[in-house]
Amino acid sequence: MEFSRNRIIKIALTLAFLCCMLFANFFAVRMMLRYGVDTYFYDKLLVAYTIGGTKGLKMELDKITVTDKLRRESVLAKDFASRLETLADPGAFLTGKVQKSKKMAFFIRNLRSAAIVLMLILFSWKLIVNSADNSKSRKSV
Repeated sequence: MEFSRNRIIKIALTLAFLCCMLFANFFAVRMMLRYGVDTYFYDKLLVAYTIGGTKGLKMELDKITVTDKLRRESVLAKDFASRLETLADPGAFLTGKVQKSKKMAFFIRNLRSAAIVLMLILFSWKLIVNSADNSKSRKSV
């Protein structure tokens, strides 16, 4: 079975469309959720640190471990609690974490948008090619 050039191009475009669809609808959404929870968690701790200092930070950290709404948030709380004693400047650490999480969430969102645009282009191109093929076949009949 020999593949023609057109068939190879169609298979490659279909695979590209499939990869974009999977990324845009599954992977990117999960990654944005993860970075969103990280941003929310560290921003909440940063506000507590800004208002109440280290005492306010510890109080907010204790509240988070008690309420335990999100699994990811409780994991981050345990990790941060163990790291808190070794931090020289918790405010700088929290600010860096918030900025990094926001930057990654925006980056993933932009990649998702690019994947959606690429899917639209591929879909439009396929419609145009199919309509051109159909008009050629009608003219020859």
